[in-house]
Amino acid sequence: MRYPCCAGVILLLASAPIGPALAGELHWPQFRGPGGLGVAAADARPPVHFGPQTNVVWRVDSPPGNSSPIIWGRYLFLTGSVGGKLLTLAYDRDSGREIWRREVAPAKLEEVHPSLGNPATATPATDGEKIYVHFGSFGALAYDFSGNELWRRPMKLTQTEYGASSSPLIFGETVIQLLDQDGDSHLLALNKHTGEVVWRVERSEMRRGFGTPIVWAHDGLTDLVVPGTLWLEGLNPFSGEERWRVSGLARVTCTSPVVGDGVLFAASWTTGGDQGPQHLLLGKFDDILASNDADKDGQLTFGELPPGPAKDRFKHLDGNRNGFVEREEWETMAEVFARVENQAFAVKPDAQGRVSDDGVLWRFKKGLPYVGSPLFYLGRFYLVKDGGLLTCLDPKTGSPIYQEERLGALGPYYASLVGAAGRIYATARRGVVTVIQSGDRLEILARNDLAEIVQATPVPLGDTLFVRTAGHLAAFRESPAR
Repeated sequence: MRYPCCAGVILLLASAPIGPALAGELHWPQFRGPGGLGVAAADARPPVHFGPQTNVVWRVDSPPGNSSPIIWGRYLFLTGSVGGKLLTLAYDRDSGREIWRREVAPAKLEEVHPSLGNPATATPATDGEKIYVHFGSFGALAYDFSGNELWRRPMKLTQTEYGASSSPLIFGETVIQLLDQDGDSHLLALNKHTGEVVWRVERSEMRRGFGTPIVWAHDGLTDLVVPGTLWLEGLNPFSGEERWRVSGLARVTCTSPVVGDGVLFAASWTTGGDQGPQHLLLGKFDDILASNDADKDGQLTFGELPPGPAKDRFKHLDGNRNGFVEREEWETMAEVFARVENQAFAVKPDAQGRVSDDGVLWRFKKGLPYVGSPLFYLGRFYLVKDGGLLTCLDPKTGSPIYQEERLGALGPYYASLVGAAGRIYATARRGVVTVIQSGDRLEILARNDLAEIVQATPVPLGDTLFVRTAGHLAAFRESPAR
């Protein structure tokens, strides 16, 4: 079984300013997702060929972590985790020199996957004045660009065996943080100046999730689009009030939605969904109790559960972490398992700007991504499936332009797809970045082996590509022709 472990990324692009423009500074909108949002960088010209000894501008050691870098002006920000301490770091974008690092020591580290996870997985966010970070072991913090802590908002330890992954999102005067988990799922909006809670929405029907919300402006409205268990929801970002929901997400959603040409796209996959609901049906709780509740206490321990989907997912069922599966926990998950289905889909608002299942343009069930978010780029919709299989769809119809074409780089894909300079960058966890020409057929331009694990999404800016590997942070740029 594979596990989500990667962070959302905020890619800062030079195409549409946010906040007050400052002379000599670069201001970009923010995008993110669990491996990063599938990102189209309109003005970037990153290199095609790069590697440990090729087109390296700089390469420095960096602490372990799964978060992706973000850039504002001369600063590159990152998080990490070393020796039980949680780090926020600032680097000089041009040289890779570490400018400052700040650390917090949580009372206890959250549980993460032993080989894939890291307590520093959510990608930071910035508004050009402050840096906002979230750690599932601690909560949220804000720093200024000099590294001074401005506020902290402690939170309960994340209740999922794979750790927290959703990244903070800045909207107006708030920082929005999604906390979908096995118990106590909720969505928070914090005052970005003080860290105080502005609003909170309980999400009891949503279980563990690792995607990051996005903001979608359409038809005179601004929706906070939130991925969750089975449902993609649109909320009022000022209050958290639900406006709409569309069915079609996986049981556990690791990706983030994307937007293009006035259409909202989503794609998600998790184990079991391809085999249909029958594969995961739990049965009636009373029937399971009658056959398996050895001590007749009305709840089930791990040892009492029969072999099958319930026992395989005991921690998922035991949302409150008390060591028992109780009736409410069982029935909540039984309903989810009965409806599970993996797919990609596109939805368009109606003439009044309303969003619903009636507005779904198409659904597609092949070549789906697990962790890396999809990409809308140059009039096409791209998906990368673990194993290195790339699919390109017509975004209007969902018809495949090409389907599950082999990239030649095996293994999982935890980084999200990136589009820049008419090319697609697809990053395998094993450290191979495949560069593909955007178009109606698969044309591979390069396979770049970084010789290190990569779980964060690369960031193109100008003529440079910034990449965080398992042990390094690097900048790559084409060398000038001699």
